[in-house]
Amino acid sequence: MYFRDDFERDFVCAYEKVVKEQGRKALYMSPKELVGLTVNSPAPKFYITYEMARRNVSALLRGQPVDCHNELKMRMYADIARLTIDYQRRHKRYADDFNGALMAVLSEFPAPRFYISEKSAYNMLCAMRRQRQRRCCKTLINNMNDGK
Repeated sequence: MYFRDDFERDFVCAYEKVVKEQGRKALYMSPKELVGLTVNSPAPKFYITYEMARRNVSALLRGQPVDCHNELKMRMYADIARLTIDYQRRHKRYADDFNGALMAVLSEFPAPRFYISEKSAYNMLCAMRRQRQRRCCKTLINNMNDGK
């Protein structure tokens, strides 16, 4: 994924926001439930390159096959297409400029959700936690060895 670091950082922030919004109720919710709420919450942006979006959204709008078999990615392209068409209708300057409207949508609009399955998001979160724990352990060991 081209935007992996941005995506992971934004997802963790959204997860922490969901936990905070749930308050005390979060203590009684499973991590999978919290991840489910996070996945369906708005994302700060669409994590896709302009070129990939242009190719697939354009094909979708022309009724051509889209280079994608993932249901969530198809939903993302449909959402981008809807927002792009809506942007063209609201801004006369972009009425005949699909590329400009698409660029505006990708750069200015938040995504309606994170386009990742709950299972993949949960696995990603667990992997990130394990990685953070390993870094902390290495730092602790290095600090102990430096104190000799």
